Order: sequence, then structure tokens, then C-alpha cells
Amino acid sequence: MKKMFKRTISTAVFAALVLSSVTALPFGKKAKKTSKIEYTQFDDVEKKTDKSGKVYDLGGMSIAIVDWWSGKNAEDIPANSPAEEETRAFHKWLQQTYNFTMIQKQLGVSWDKHPEDVANFCMSKSKENYVIVIDPRSAITGVKAGLYYDLSKLDNIDWSDPKWASGTEKVLTKGKSFYAMRPLAPEPRGGVFFNKRLLQEAGIDPDLPYDLQKQGKWTWKTFEDLVKKCTFDADNDGVIDHYGMANSSTEFVPLAVMSNGVHMIGRDKNGKLVNNVGTDQSLEALSWCAHMATSYEMPQPEGSNWDWMYAAFLNGQVAFLVDQQYHTNRNGDFFNMVDDYGFVCFPLGPKGDGKYKTLHNDNMYVLPAFYDDARAAKIAKAFDLWTDSTPGYDGPDAWKDGFYPCFRDARAVDETLELMRAEPNPRFDTMISGINYMGDVIWVVYPGYVTPQQAYEDTKNNWAALIKEATY
Repeated sequence: MKKMFKRTISTAVFAALVLSSVTALPFGKKAKKTSKIEYTQFDDVEKKTDKSGKVYDLGGMSIAIVDWWSGKNAEDIPANSPAEEETRAFHKWLQQTYNFTMIQKQLGVSWDKHPEDVANFCMSKSKENYVIVIDPRSAITGVKAGLYYDLSKLDNIDWSDPKWASGTEKVLTKGKSFYAMRPLAPEPRGGVFFNKRLLQEAGIDPDLPYDLQKQGKWTWKTFEDLVKKCTFDADNDGVIDHYGMANSSTEFVPLAVMSNGVHMIGRDKNGKLVNNVGTDQSLEALSWCAHMATSYEMPQPEGSNWDWMYAAFLNGQVAFLVDQQYHTNRNGDFFNMVDDYGFVCFPLGPKGDGKYKTLHNDNMYVLPAFYDDARAAKIAKAFDLWTDSTPGYDGPDAWKDGFYPCFRDARAVDETLELMRAEPNPRFDTMISGINYMGDVIWVVYPGYVTPQQAYEDTKNNWAALIKEATY
């Protein structure tokens, strides 16, 4: 039975998913006054003041947070909980109190076109006031081209506030300058799903992965022990007919390398991007990945699509799947899955740091570089205020309430997602244009076509050139 938990949502989560949006007014023009309704439930909220001690007054500035998914107005979508209704009321109070309007809308037509749309706007010298959502595709290229404002110049933002603890300000850096922000904790991402029924049928306690993780004993070895027990020949005809796992190799391999102490592309102590595929830790992880895939992975069904592994787990054909948390969302593949399942972090490698974590590949927020300092400061302060947590939904565990309904047990949230959010761990390979980490390494090593060392030798020169080109 699926266990359901009370669902609420913090302003920070809501700000990322369903923020309000209408077309921004030109810089300098006054926005229409917001509703005269007084939101008295926020009367006891302490008002933020500037250095002179005066409550911030943003002069009626109209601002838009722009992305690739919100349509014309994100708040046209009906609120689906009392918490979201309360958040919208709080946003209106913020706008009245600090004299600005903030909305969220779609910048262009699609995700595919978004990097081009971002670049075009940042070179336009437009009078519109935007906070721009970008993904890794636009990150390094935007900094190299000088498209983004140096956020380190802002002295009206308290970057030590816990809401900025996503690690994003450490991703796009140059000396003491940084160009991206994120007022949200890192998103829970890749981990290990396990089918509780299949574990039980194999004679395994269905909560054992949780218990091993809690004890610090969830390792490559213990993971392999469980996968092996779930891989067997049921009818004794000499052919394996039950397999322990089915994975997307592009999810499994980067997590395995990370769990052994390195990233495929990392940063050295001087902040320089480096290729780690040839390190002992990476080569060991890649060899282990190939061993796991060739020993315990279900063969791809003939004629199936690339995403066959999701159906295999959903239908109870395999006990384990390494993939991302989003499958559990209300519109995800596993939300209505018949079998109960759990979710743990990727197991610890022998050369890792002993900390359970995931890889983060989160969206970031930037300001165009053509904004002058005064304009950028006002826009950033409005964004800072807008992303404060809604009173009453601002406790340290408020973020969990939106995840409980997605899972079959609370341990996935209280233990696994807690670990995934605890330590920002951004990946860099997805930000380097031209790096084909899938075709060059993962897709040839995981199925055992070439050795890890050979894959490294075959690609190191090309990768070195691409990394040099991405250096800024």
C-alpha cells in the first residue's frame, strides 16, 4: 500500500516551480499598483531594511523570472494546496510592502532554443528586468562571452543565508567573482531504487538497503551482494531468467565515479577544469561498472526503446534501478507503481570520502551583464525577498512535506533525500560544449566493449582541447 503524507510546500520550492508571470515593463516605468487588499496575516513579519535602516523601496520596478516552461504566466495555474495559496498571498504582501512586481514567464519557445534565447537577450541591452533561469548548457559559454553580471559586486544580499547554500555560487567563478545564484537547496537527483517485493522473495529484508545506508555499510560490495542474490536461474535450465538490475548507464556511471572520490570532469585546487577519467579512482569505478553490467544486468529486450529499463523496474522484472528521483513525482513513471519500492543513495566506493551524496545538475539564476550596478542591485534584492520562505512553512524540514506523497515510505525522504541535499556536489562535464562523455566513455565501457584505460587513451587529447577551450 502506498503511504500518503501531508503535503505542504515552502516558498523556495514554489518559487522554483510555479512563480507568477506576466510581461515585464520597461526599466524606469512604474508598475501598476498591486491589489489594495491588506494581507494582515503577515503583519507580524519583520520587514527587511537597507543599510540606512529604511524598509526597502524598489520604486515600483517590474521584474520577470524567465525560463523555458512557464508559458505566459505561471500563476495562471491554479494553486493545488492551501500552502500554495498562502505562498501567493505572501508574494502579494511582499510586492505591496517593498513596492515591486515579480512574475515568472517563458522567455522563448522551448528548452532546445533556450540557450540561444538567453544569449540574444543578454546582448540586446533590453529595458526589461529579468532574472534568467539557465541550465548547464548556457553556463560556461555565457561566462566566457561576458553575458552574465558579476554577483559578487552586490552588497545588499546576504549570501550566508542558508537559502543560498546550494553551492551554485561555486560553479561559475573567476577569481573572487561569481555569476550564478540559486535560492534553493540542491535537488535530490540520482540514487538507487529497489523493489521491496523482489528483495523479500530473494530472502532479503526489504528495508536492508536503508539499514545499510544508515549504518554506513551501503557499499559497492553490499550492493553487489544484494544484486547477485536477485540474479538467478529459476527453472534450472542453465539460462538466467531473473536479473538483479537494469539501469541507464548514463546515470549509473557518473554516480559510480563520484562515489569513488572523483568526478569525470572536476576542478583542481586552483579552480581549473581537469579530466579525471584516467585517474586510478575513475578507472577502478569504470571497471566495476562494466563488471556489474555484464554480470547482473537484464539484457535489453529486442525492439525496445532506449528507456526500456524504466518499464523493467516498473513491472517488477528487476530488483534495482539506478536513476533519478523525479520518477517518483506525481507525473513520474513510478508514482502509481504496483510494487512498493525504496530509494537510497548510490553506494560508497572503496576510495571515496565515506559520505553518501548525489550529483547535482541544477538550474541556475543569472542577471545580464549589461545591467548597471544600481539596476542589478534592485532586481537581485527583489528576487532575494521573493524567495524568502512563507511564514508558517519555513521550518528546517518544511521541504520534506512536498516529497512525502511521492514515496512509499518516509525513510526515502528523512534519510536518503536528507543526505542528497546535505552537501552540494555539482557536476561539470555537462557544462563543457563538445564533451561526449556518453559516447566516448560510458556507452563503450559499461557494456564491456573497451577497457576504461582504452577509452581514456582514445579521448584524452580531444577532451584536453575542449577543456582548454572552455577555460575562462
